[in-house]
Amino acid sequence: ETTYMVPRFNNSGTQVTVLLVQNTTNRQLSGRAYFWGPGGALLGSHAFALGPRAELVLNAASVAGTAGQGGSITVAHDGGYGALAGKAVALETASGFSFDSPMSGRAR
Repeated sequence: ETTYMVPRFNNSGTQVTVLLVQNTTNRQLSGRAYFWGPGGALLGSHAFALGPRAELVLNAASVAGTAGQGGSITVAHDGGYGALAGKAVALETASGFSFDSPMSGRAR
């Protein structure tokens, strides 16, 4: 299974989430990040292509359907197991507070 999960993102109020995904391999990878609402509805998605060792830095609020929303993220890709590493960082612009939500692979 090569699908990853980020348990939480939040783009409501003055908070915004940035998704960081790194290709840990020496080959080109492509994939898609899916943003899900708390009830399981698909809010939006973002396709990406990453060169060897490249990183995606995605403002989650820029994905159509996710502004003012929260939920979880799944990341699917065409690489092998362990090919990606990442996390989501929620930033509270009013206070400077931030927290990380790790991206983890689904259990086999």
